[in-house]
Amino acid sequence: MASYSSDDLTPVLAAQPAAGAGYRQGIVREWNPNTAENVVEVGGALITNMPVLNTNEVLLLAPGDVVGILTSGPSWCILGRLTVPGTPAAATALNAIRTKSVTTPAYETRTSAIWGDLTTVGPVVTDVVVGPSGRCLVFISSTITLLTTSGGGEMACEITGATNPPLGDTPPALAWYGPAGTGPTMTRLVLVEGLNPGAHTFTAKYSALDLGVGGSVRFGGRNLTVIPL
Repeated sequence: MASYSSDDLTPVLAAQPAAGAGYRQGIVREWNPNTAENVVEVGGALITNMPVLNTNEVLLLAPGDVVGILTSGPSWCILGRLTVPGTPAAATALNAIRTKSVTTPAYETRTSAIWGDLTTVGPVVTDVVVGPSGRCLVFISSTITLLTTSGGGEMACEITGATNPPLGDTPPALAWYGPAGTGPTMTRLVLVEGLNPGAHTFTAKYSALDLGVGGSVRFGGRNLTVIPL
């Protein structure tokens, strides 16, 4: 908790209780998602770098959020956001603990450098509700085996729904480029940002690049895991 020196007028301006535990509300005016540095307005006073009691909240807080504040004498800390049921803010808070994960176990091959599906489409993760932050974490996992003497294979995900960003030629992807005959199981973590609030679908896509004549790449035990932030 933050402690303020005796000549600091902030506790007076904020009308903090003289003793015992108390409760206040504040509005986040500035928030750094990388360091949790912050400015919170309480009763017209701006307080810098108030500690956060619930560390899970550091992933979700943003300027404009109304927060509950625990006070004890000259020490204050942020308890968490105040959310109204049925609002986008409430959906974000709930989705932060609603991880969605889908596995497609089938081992199948691809020979084309164009991003596309395998014989068994997927994995497909549906109804992922993205909140006002517009962010989510995506874990891309697969065993990738190079069935030729050169080249490699890549696995990425296409996003559709409330936002439809183009997959592009070089999306963030899980990749393996040999040696031939090897097949490690790997995972890549991708932070997706700039999505619109609302429901999204994440679908795995595959590509095989720079293969030798008649070569292919095999994918198996494929998994997509999505965590809204």
